[in-house]
Amino acid sequence: MQENPSAPLDTGTGAAADTPNGLFADAGAPAQPAPPTTSGRPADRGARRWRALAKARPLRWVVALAILCAWILPGILGHEPWKQDETYTFGIIQHMLDTGDLVVPTNAGQPFVEKPPIYDWVAAGLAWMFGRYLPLHDAARLASALFAALTVYYTARVARRAVNAASWFDLRVIGTLALFASTLVVVKHVHDMMTDVALMAGAALGFCGLFELVLVHLRDEARLLPVDVRRRRDAVRSAAAMFGAGVGVSLLAKGLFVPLVFGATTFAVLVLYPACRSRSFAGALGLAALVCAPFALIWPICFYLRSEPLFMVWLWDNNVGRFFGFSVAQLGSESESRLFVLRTVLTVGFPVAPLALAALIGGAWRRWRDPRVALPTIFACTGFAVLQSSATIRELYILPFIAPLALLAMQGVERLPRRLHTVWDMTSRVLFGSTAALAWIVWSIMSNPANTHASLHWLGRWLPLDWVLPVKPGLIAAALAMTLGWLWLLPVFKFAGKWRGVLSWCAGAILAWGLISTLLLPWLDYGKSYRAVFEDLGAKMNVEWNDGDCMASSALGESEAPMLYYYTGIEHQPTADTRSTECTWLIMQSRRDNAKAPEGDDWRLFWSGARPGDTDELLRVFVRTPAAEVSGGGD
Repeated sequence: MQENPSAPLDTGTGAAADTPNGLFADAGAPAQPAPPTTSGRPADRGARRWRALAKARPLRWVVALAILCAWILPGILGHEPWKQDETYTFGIIQHMLDTGDLVVPTNAGQPFVEKPPIYDWVAAGLAWMFGRYLPLHDAARLASALFAALTVYYTARVARRAVNAASWFDLRVIGTLALFASTLVVVKHVHDMMTDVALMAGAALGFCGLFELVLVHLRDEARLLPVDVRRRRDAVRSAAAMFGAGVGVSLLAKGLFVPLVFGATTFAVLVLYPACRSRSFAGALGLAALVCAPFALIWPICFYLRSEPLFMVWLWDNNVGRFFGFSVAQLGSESESRLFVLRTVLTVGFPVAPLALAALIGGAWRRWRDPRVALPTIFACTGFAVLQSSATIRELYILPFIAPLALLAMQGVERLPRRLHTVWDMTSRVLFGSTAALAWIVWSIMSNPANTHASLHWLGRWLPLDWVLPVKPGLIAAALAMTLGWLWLLPVFKFAGKWRGVLSWCAGAILAWGLISTLLLPWLDYGKSYRAVFEDLGAKMNVEWNDGDCMASSALGESEAPMLYYYTGIEHQPTADTRSTECTWLIMQSRRDNAKAPEGDDWRLFWSGARPGDTDELLRVFVRTPAAEVSGGGD
């Protein structure tokens, strides 16, 4: 028997039944009285806040906006580009701003065609608009905030359609968002300046469109009134446009991977649902193809006409070659182990991936033809299977599948025993409360003179301890606001029924990330950025650099080269033979334990440096010295 997609999702127990006052189960319904509590106790305060949120629509939106800002903004603003992905991404963005070339991605003067440029276009546009008010790299990183916000919207939209919720504040919608936002891989990477955030948004948009398209076609059109038929046609057009745009954004974000996963999922839809093997669905796919066409044709054609060899490097080496492995030796990112995808999904994919698995094991598999089960399962499993087969894999490659899987994980949450949700809530309070306290303690210690930092020796492996954390009132105020906001929400969670554990985990994850990205941000930035390194080099070279000089490079990485240009204005010229270059200057990158001198007798060490606390990487700059001067004992 075919599932009824218009029916509320049957998870064994309704969200409204688990919510004492019905606040978010149906935001349009009047709030029921909260359970009686003793006045003045935390439970009473939580009940009053719950009722306040239930009665005041503006307050709900204010709280929602505050939580969204607390999730998105920390980590977006206030720090330099960080190695690994941010530095080369910003190099491409800066090249676009400097030259106006939007066709060939170029990093520090060298073509860098690993990924298509939609993220770089958006980031360059935002940097152009807001660069006068913010540091250029912060303005560019706003692109990640924009794509993250789009992902949040389409994740909420697909959850609302799935449960047929009357309000955006339905607990199942909020819970699905909380699951997505607090997944570890999302928290870690959504604030980074890199194209995978655009891919995540494209996948969420495309999945939402495909999901709505399937839901519309599973309804019995013969029983619809004429006004409903018109609405259905509008819904089909809207869903098809979203599907096409999502596939297009995914293509221009990372290449063929996710669009091919969408293709496989669409084929599975045609097999599973006879209602989708219709003229209407074919027309919708045609409309989706028309919407996708500008994304799929304009840039690739312009790129091909501009440089056929570079186009083939992108299409063949970076798409096909990374999957089959014949270009991995040259391009890097080799898969670590056969179990890498499974380990990644079950660890940094927490809590979405384990809860989605729990939903299937707990009985959701019996509704295998329900699109609320079938579509996220097929989409994610296809993607994971491709990644498992690929010769190239990183943990952030699972990002596009977290938002769709959150829809399945939502069904797993409501099947878990009530006691487990209470334990999850209490564990989250202890874990993230301890993390918050530790962040404040570390901040207080690092704000004191360097000779008092010995107690933090366990952090010295990653960050320099001989540095005093500056007191920045803005960052401290933001950290204090997030801490107080978390404390304000804690008494409320117990009234969220089976969603208390999810909401408590999400709030704690936001707090922990927020405190690290505010209180400790200057310290992290000092240790992870190249500003101090290359500004020191630039200050020394300002005295010695002459008009007409150039700088050759040997083994300078794709992350370091754009930072050299950003902070000093020097564009390197790669060379395979340091003896044949005509440049006066040479920069070399190496490991400290393998720092060899350049070939040739006419190079003199001018400068060496590394990021503070980096005991592995070493950067050295040499200046060419005439042989006569060397033999005469100069310098």
